[in-house]
Amino acid sequence: MKIKVAMAAPSMVMAAVLGMAPAQAMAVPAADADSAVQSGGNGGVPDVVVTANKREQKLQETPTSIGVITSDDLVKRQITDIEQVTRNIAGLNVINAGPGQNTLMIRGLVGAGESTVGLYYDNLPTAGTGDSATTAAGRQTDFLVYDVQRVEVLRGPQSTLYGSSALAGVVRVLSNPAKLGVTEGRVDLEGSLVEHGQAGYSVKGVVNVPLGDSVAFRVVGYGVHTPGFIDNISFGKENVNSANTWGFRWNGTYQLGPDTTATTQLYVQDMKSNGQPYEWSHVSTIGGVTLPAAGDLQSRTQSREPYHDRSILTGLTLEHQFSNMTLTFTQSYQRRRNESYTDQQGLPLFFGFLQSIDAFPDITLPTAITFRSAQKLTMWNSELRLATNFDGPLNVIVGGIYQNRRIQIDNSFVDVDTTTGKPITANPLWYERAGDFRLTQWAGFGEATLKLSDKFSVLGGIRVFQNSRHDVATSIVPFLRLGANGAPDDVRSKESKAIYKFEADYKPTSDIMLYASASQGYRAGGTIVRVVPELPPAYGPDYTWNFEAGAKTDWLNRALQLNIALYRVNWYDTQISGDFFNGSFSGVLNCSGLCARSQGVEFDLTARPVRGLELTASGTVFKAKWLKDQPAISGSPVAGTQFANTPTFTLNGSAAYTWELGGDNSLELRVDAQHRGKYAYMDYRPQYNLMAPEAFTLVNAAITLAHQDAWSAALFARNLFDERAQINSIADSVTPYQTLIAQPRTIGVQFGVKF
Repeated sequence: MKIKVAMAAPSMVMAAVLGMAPAQAMAVPAADADSAVQSGGNGGVPDVVVTANKREQKLQETPTSIGVITSDDLVKRQITDIEQVTRNIAGLNVINAGPGQNTLMIRGLVGAGESTVGLYYDNLPTAGTGDSATTAAGRQTDFLVYDVQRVEVLRGPQSTLYGSSALAGVVRVLSNPAKLGVTEGRVDLEGSLVEHGQAGYSVKGVVNVPLGDSVAFRVVGYGVHTPGFIDNISFGKENVNSANTWGFRWNGTYQLGPDTTATTQLYVQDMKSNGQPYEWSHVSTIGGVTLPAAGDLQSRTQSREPYHDRSILTGLTLEHQFSNMTLTFTQSYQRRRNESYTDQQGLPLFFGFLQSIDAFPDITLPTAITFRSAQKLTMWNSELRLATNFDGPLNVIVGGIYQNRRIQIDNSFVDVDTTTGKPITANPLWYERAGDFRLTQWAGFGEATLKLSDKFSVLGGIRVFQNSRHDVATSIVPFLRLGANGAPDDVRSKESKAIYKFEADYKPTSDIMLYASASQGYRAGGTIVRVVPELPPAYGPDYTWNFEAGAKTDWLNRALQLNIALYRVNWYDTQISGDFFNGSFSGVLNCSGLCARSQGVEFDLTARPVRGLELTASGTVFKAKWLKDQPAISGSPVAGTQFANTPTFTLNGSAAYTWELGGDNSLELRVDAQHRGKYAYMDYRPQYNLMAPEAFTLVNAAITLAHQDAWSAALFARNLFDERAQINSIADSVTPYQTLIAQPRTIGVQFGVKF
């Protein structure tokens, strides 16, 4: 019954738009309908070219499960960040803690330690940061999505080609390259008003400038004010979760010779958020003290919770075309600085309770504190690969990578002025600890494809790697000023492994491809900044085996495209978050052997039944669960328990109809709907699972008037029905109940002009 209800919302949206389509459009003569469908761009579903396997292939000829959002769809669905991407791709979800603080997951595989999902901008890998080893994936890079040719989501392990942190899959955001011999540009303006909140606005622009016949530059610039809608009633501040972002991107193309090309990318972004969109949704009791809930869209944190994220990502790619092969070298560099403050009013209450039962030393405790965490990430990545394009049956791709990454973390507890919510930096700190984490990775990889006939191909792949770590953690001020500083933790570790991929595809007709695959993914191990001695010093790598079968199909002369995949992912030596010191601190451990499994089905559908009308839908039904009892995890989930922070069902749908008005003008009406199922567990402890996020459906609508590609004007509504969608929730022994709420109904206008 729940699934039927969930599917109803997008279906009703599609039906509504179908009903609004003119009767004559629904009664297109057969000959006209056929001609529209046969011409991919004029009626049928067009071909989409992807580079998921590091070579150009048509989406329908790539034997793996891939979700794609094209450039047109990104613009029409008003997708501007990674969190919005997750709502439009089946199997891709996010644990969201506000702007710039996303944890991506594919097929429900998420947990402690490094990210399970690789995130690339163009061909440049990125790394996330976190407050500690247990949250290393909590802040994945989040550049504005603008002037982008497509987003590719590779579902399932991709580690033979993409390496560590592609254990569950890869997300690739591919920008528009600089175009040789073309002068063009675009400016986009947006203004909006959030119900129960404030106004938002953005200015974005791009210009492409050629210099002669062999050099071109493409420059993107933007400024965005994200409106706030959460009021803090502790220190009397409205709209505390507003944010301001500015940035630019520089793409260069250099034709060095008839067969040699160089491209450059430079991403720069600065994002400042004044707080997180968490509502105090439930009465909490910490240390015997009751903390009341707040009203609708209200918070009671004692401290302000600003977040500042400064990111630079740059790269150089050299490509030389031989007669039947391509040699590619890529060098990239990422630098990122984060600073965050998180309210900790529950911590003194909890430790005061421990003192009352003689479970903690009788020392002076703070009255109001905040947790400050500063991170600095630098990463160099070099890759050299050779891909063949022989006319014969055998083609290969081989290469090697070197990566050097350093993450520095400085964590501290700071007193808070409860009248203003601001930290009192002049007071002595209650705790400070610094960590310096270095990771070096070497790897060689290769894949070979053998075409046994015009219809049948097989592929085999391998990656051999070695990872080395050197991590140092230094105590500067001991926890709650208790005792004296100890010797720094100094931990070294090394790991190596070979992983494999096998794949076969069969094309019984030109419109159907069937495939099956078995592939592995892995994550590197790591060490832990030990706040207390009870925490373990290090944890090992984990890996997956993914077994998948799928079909990619076109029907009715390309009027309908349906792709479907069934999969089972086995997760070995899973990195888990264990609790220590009365549940106050977490550290990463490994569950030994086959510990967890995710299995399910996902589909992507696009239909263009008549000229001007497009319908899309994508969805997944899956179960990610523990196969072993997990006594080390807080709440001790037993075998069969669904993973925390995962739904079992998601469905996205859209319907768009375009009227040709004459005079090169057109009018488009679009409705999008995104449904996410209920979380079974926010926390495995029943007392902290009272507010597990419920299922929700968000509906967006827009009407756009356009004159060719010259200009467009749109009126839009996001979260049309003002749904109080629960995106995420938090609560534990020192954290009151809080629920992250989706942005309320937002009405706005957009205007874009191209030159």
